Amino acid sequence: MAKIYLISPTHYKPDGNLVKSVHYWTSAITLPYLKALTPREHQVTFTDELMQDVDVNTDADIVGLTAMGPQIARAYDLADYFRARGKKVVLGGAWVSLNTAEALLHADCVVKGEAEYVWKEVIDDLSAGRVKEGGVYQSEKWHSMVGLPRFDYQSLPLFRPDLFKKSPFYRMYFHWPVLASRGCPHPCEYCSVQTYYDRTFRSRPVEEVIEDLKVIKSFGARRVLILDDNPIGNVRYAKELFRAMIPLKMEWASQMTINIARNDELLDLAARSGCRSLSIGLESVSQENLEHIDKGFNKAPRFEDDLKKIRAKGIQVIALMMVGLDGDDTTSFQRTLDFLVDNKLSFLKLFTPCPYPGTKYYDDMAKAGRIMTREWNRYDYGSPLIRPTHMTPEQMMEGFNRVYNRFYSLPAIVRRMVPPPKGNYVEHFFYFVANLKLNHYMRHHKDAWGTIS
Repeated sequence: MAKIYLISPTHYKPDGNLVKSVHYWTSAITLPYLKALTPREHQVTFTDELMQDVDVNTDADIVGLTAMGPQIARAYDLADYFRARGKKVVLGGAWVSLNTAEALLHADCVVKGEAEYVWKEVIDDLSAGRVKEGGVYQSEKWHSMVGLPRFDYQSLPLFRPDLFKKSPFYRMYFHWPVLASRGCPHPCEYCSVQTYYDRTFRSRPVEEVIEDLKVIKSFGARRVLILDDNPIGNVRYAKELFRAMIPLKMEWASQMTINIARNDELLDLAARSGCRSLSIGLESVSQENLEHIDKGFNKAPRFEDDLKKIRAKGIQVIALMMVGLDGDDTTSFQRTLDFLVDNKLSFLKLFTPCPYPGTKYYDDMAKAGRIMTREWNRYDYGSPLIRPTHMTPEQMMEGFNRVYNRFYSLPAIVRRMVPPPKGNYVEHFFYFVANLKLNHYMRHHKDAWGTIS
């Protein structure tokens, strides 16, 4: 029997301190899912460092770390620390999968791609004190997503059972994560998801997703986050899933492409199945920018009509926008802000261009000599990483912060949130309060950036 310690690291603030939180609006499923994948003779514990402290004195034999972009610097630091203490360390996740040679400098081995078909081999080898040649464990095929291992939902590392029992606000705030599909068929060149999955898209059987939802509902919960990168990557499947969700009378959020607004039946089914909010990667109000990053399917000239359709269903839209793309100059910030306010976007997540290593965008920017830093602790989506073409990095960051602060100013909040769309008034009130909280936060943190949740 081996003792296994699984960690999801947090990430660093610009001053070097760790980002920490006392509560968070959802939870990743990776750690409890890996525990469910682990043969039962082994002992597994896990920590999400966003809310809990890593046990640096663990007596575990094997330490596993999973990390996305902003987390990778902290993951490498922890991996180096545990290896220095004689622990066997395995790294996994999108960043690691796209940059295995770098990751192997910090670990005994890495999991490249999905873990289902290789995790047992990893644990067996590390428990026996061996590692396969090259140190890379990679399945020869993608998982079918049929019969995925079940995990204990109440063990989610960022779930607060104490608050769930006593706080109606928390019961609305916390979204229980559910997975329905993996991958995305779109070619967006900056995106690590389509690169990681090689533009494949697979879905779980609808009945298995519904079973997860019923388990969550049995806890007295109604709020769900569909974790998928693009739940409508297969429209026929999405319609089938949404139809099956209607009788459950639950409420859900997800991220999605704007294409949902261009299929009336799909949008109607999403609303009827309980869709309350969608994070949509609009990215830019410039079609030239969208074409340049291989996201031309977005069709910026149609955004206004698309957003009206979604809003008419009572669905809140969280806009994901990038500033500093190659077609942008110092006048782009005001155009972006005007668009966001005029179209009554409920929430904003703003990003600077991030060259995720392993993507086409990274390769293009590296070849052009435009990557400003490879200090991974700065890859937080709110730092100047790419040298802009029509402004200085300082001008880009000044405009970035100006858009954020003006979007969450009191006059802009009133313009965006009043009057509310028809239906789902409780949800709209929730978002109105969230905007006021962010207004307060922005006034006390002038350089706040886009990981606010």
